[in-house]
Amino acid sequence: MIARIRRSAGAAALTRLLCLIAVLAAVGLLPWLSGRDPALAVLRARSAEQDPTKEALDSIRRDLGLDAGPLSLLGDWAADLLRGDLGTSWVSGTEVLPSVVSGLQVSLALMGASLGVALLLACALVTPVLVRGRASAGAWAAMLAAVPEFLLATVALLVFGVWLGWLPTSGWMGPQNMVLPAVALGVPGGGLLGRLVADALPAVLDERWVELWRGAGVNRARIAGAALRRVLPPLVPQFGMVAVGLTGGAVAVETVFAVPGIGRTALGAAKSQDLPLLQGAVLALLALGLVTGALAALARRRLLGPALRDASLALPPARPVRAHPAVPLSLFTVLAVTIGWGLLRDPYAVNTTARLASPSWAHPLGTDGLGRDVLARLGHGAPPRSARQRPSAC
Repeated sequence: MIARIRRSAGAAALTRLLCLIAVLAAVGLLPWLSGRDPALAVLRARSAEQDPTKEALDSIRRDLGLDAGPLSLLGDWAADLLRGDLGTSWVSGTEVLPSVVSGLQVSLALMGASLGVALLLACALVTPVLVRGRASAGAWAAMLAAVPEFLLATVALLVFGVWLGWLPTSGWMGPQNMVLPAVALGVPGGGLLGRLVADALPAVLDERWVELWRGAGVNRARIAGAALRRVLPPLVPQFGMVAVGLTGGAVAVETVFAVPGIGRTALGAAKSQDLPLLQGAVLALLALGLVTGALAALARRRLLGPALRDASLALPPARPVRAHPAVPLSLFTVLAVTIGWGLLRDPYAVNTTARLASPSWAHPLGTDGLGRDVLARLGHGAPPRSARQRPSAC
């Protein structure tokens, strides 16, 4: 049994390694896989007045190495990466590594502040469960976890930055600029973490050992600490995912508050087709995820202890949970009907008298800011680009 579990663990480790290599190869081949010719964008960035002649574009392609094949492109990029060279920005002409490091430092500082807010909020949601022994804040936790970060950021900016004027609304000049973005990112994360812990605690507090400890006169604080230690190990990976999400998923909040983080850096690089900078930002986020995952695994092992780790080796592998065949079939049917219904409608018909209309029989999903039917635009936007006909005029 133990040998089989170890073989399974080795196969899982090999699979992870192969996936990592595949991701790195995809990042290295990003200029070739993008399907776009960035030579025109680079030409405009270097000299806005120069005509985009064939000779000028070919010269830029040779300078960027875009005329080489995919294997040569990947090999050159991997060799530079092993030397610690992330290349040169196609737009600004500066080294990519300092820009990535600067953006990552800002994002890590914001992640630390956001994680502090999330942990404080999670403690506030979990405390009633430890005191009363039953989940009492599940609805609040679910509501906070469901709040979109960009919506919370916009409301916080308007209320505390514009109307009250208590905090700065943009930039990254000092700790005061960190407050509103940290709150916007930390509140949904804290709601999620609080909900996870609060849902798992009641079952632990109903276990036999809790009753024995209470009967032996053990104080409530020690029982609460032991219960948390028993609950946290399976939830530590979720904590790690939330921490990575506070950095990689902060692009909307960084854009609202003009924070020069790694998410905003990656978004700007994608918009300007600065693929070396985009590659560096993706690698930074990938490295952050790997380091956070390793730290979460280490924290989980320390919380479990050697006895529980050894006992877990003797447990048979868990049986996979399979959903009923009717569930995916029903979801596919609903999606297919929605897309088909939208394809029967005109996505370009503009009706300014019905701008931002609520859902109705005429417009089942409402209309957008120009009065166009949202269901029609959803249906026509769902098929692959090659399967859609390009309109002659918008």
